[in-house]
Amino acid sequence: MHGDTFFHQPVMVAEVIQHMNLQQDKGFYCDCTVGGAGHLIPMLKATKQAKFIGIDWDPDAIDYAEKKVRQYEKRCFLFENTFTNLGLILDKLNISGLDGILFDLGVSYHQLTMPHRGFSFDREGRLLMHMSPGNPTLSRKIRSATKREIITVLKEFGDVRNCHKIGTQIFENRKSLKTTLDLRKVIEKTTPKRFLKKNLHKVFQALRIWVNDEINNLKHGLLTAFDSLNFRGRIIVISYHSGEDRVVKNVFRDLQKNGKMILLHKKVLKPTQDEIKNNPRARSAKFRAGEKCVVS
Repeated sequence: MHGDTFFHQPVMVAEVIQHMNLQQDKGFYCDCTVGGAGHLIPMLKATKQAKFIGIDWDPDAIDYAEKKVRQYEKRCFLFENTFTNLGLILDKLNISGLDGILFDLGVSYHQLTMPHRGFSFDREGRLLMHMSPGNPTLSRKIRSATKREIITVLKEFGDVRNCHKIGTQIFENRKSLKTTLDLRKVIEKTTPKRFLKKNLHKVFQALRIWVNDEINNLKHGLLTAFDSLNFRGRIIVISYHSGEDRVVKNVFRDLQKNGKMILLHKKVLKPTQDEIKNNPRARSAKFRAGEKCVVS
């Protein structure tokens, strides 16, 4: 995979453009998970006057995105940071409010295929899995965790089959787990072959969410983002994991109940069959969008 899709093949780009209300072509928008700028570039191309902020806590993503958006540098500002600090970033830029915000959650193709990042069960690398260099590594988290905590992480963040058995084995081998393939061997020993691929995905996903505190960050980030929206500003979230989507659904529902948000769709949107055929990674994507209906 090369060119625009090397870092991350963007999902549901047409839907993002449609729902972001870009036709007004003014104001400020933020891509809170800029990745390889797969959504940011089409939004920049769809406008001539609107200005954009891109945030990502992965330095590799920011380095890659900077090269992609160079021709738009007068109206595009990138930050290596976590989206939970959106308020501080807006203060720094002296921006009072945003007209649209995008979250595209999950892991990029780049992160999964770079062995040194430690995200992949198919490639040997150190047990890192942190999105940002400032986050603790997976090996450090495992060494300091209780058996109960590891089992709970596998159950709640991955719905892992045999979570008790796998969690116990991870705990008992925690001091000897040095690489991704060491971890894979533990999962192989405790999982029937017919369930292995699915369990590998689920265990690695659950541990990644835990290492980066993704669920708590998402809850905080969504509320911070919503507070940053102008009246009639739009917020879009694309999630790939049931736990993430549950957080988004609950936050949006509470905002709607309190009369602060209008949901743009009653049901979650999913990629078209054509898109899934062209990009199989899109198959688990869930798209939710809302509009702020109160004056801040």
